[in-house]
Amino acid sequence: MRDSADADLRLMPIGVFSRMSGLSHRALRLYADRGLLNPAYVDPDTGYRYYDVHAIRAAEMIRLLRTLGVSLGEMQHLIDAAADDSLTETVALQRQRLTKELTRIRAAFRLIGRVEGLNSMFREAPSVAIATLPAEACLCWLGTMSRDEFHARYIALSEELTARAEHLELTVTGREVVVLGDPPRKGLSGGGETVLNYEIYLPVGGPRATRSRADVVALEGGQFALSAFGGPYYEGYRFAFARQLEWLADSGRALRGRLRMRFACDERDTDDTHGFLTELIWPVTAVRRAPDVGEHADLSRSWLDT
Repeated sequence: MRDSADADLRLMPIGVFSRMSGLSHRALRLYADRGLLNPAYVDPDTGYRYYDVHAIRAAEMIRLLRTLGVSLGEMQHLIDAAADDSLTETVALQRQRLTKELTRIRAAFRLIGRVEGLNSMFREAPSVAIATLPAEACLCWLGTMSRDEFHARYIALSEELTARAEHLELTVTGREVVVLGDPPRKGLSGGGETVLNYEIYLPVGGPRATRSRADVVALEGGQFALSAFGGPYYEGYRFAFARQLEWLADSGRALRGRLRMRFACDERDTDDTHGFLTELIWPVTAVRRAPDVGEHADLSRSWLDT
């Protein structure tokens, strides 16, 4: 039995301590078993537990840490740090850990939103149309570079073509068309460092725009599958390419040449990237036919491999 009045003033039974600390009897027993919050006295006859009044501070810390999802092992570390007067440093480390976790969770929420909207995105995707386009007289630029480098230089390259047209006394008749060539190293799924052969064709006209001129080339016409997607190119091109490939497979048509695209609206037209518009212009076979499994290789040239 406890043998001093002072002890009676310092100790409180588990029921009172539970109400004061906000921790259940079961939790208090668990924390005692783990050595986190031991009772100050256990009656040898009844097994009833008594807690020191000063233990309320530790109990409050445990309750808050439990709410934060801190593990029992980490709780012990923090309680020991408080006892050693190093809690400020330890809490700072915990704050850094939680900040990293918060960043990860926010990124996960963004991904969840994209996953949730994926089916609706496909349902609401712009339809693919078939159109017959004429051949066009063009000035051409050819180059090999990474995707990031191309998009960083695209506007300057287009301006160079426009200046070249003016020098040759040619009239620019439309927005540039970009043709994607087979990559010298790796395919479309390689990210911004993917190296591709790019071609830029600037449509031109006027009396001097004849195929006999060495500077002017013909961009082939024919039947094309057309679609468009809005917003920044990097955020939409994979979805748009996949959507058009789905349509191509279901239509029974096949690609008959290299992919084309046109930046119909870009930073030259608006400062709002959500107002950007990219057109996909894919040459396809003219005759509709039943899809054949043996012909599906036509849908995945080397630069579309994943």
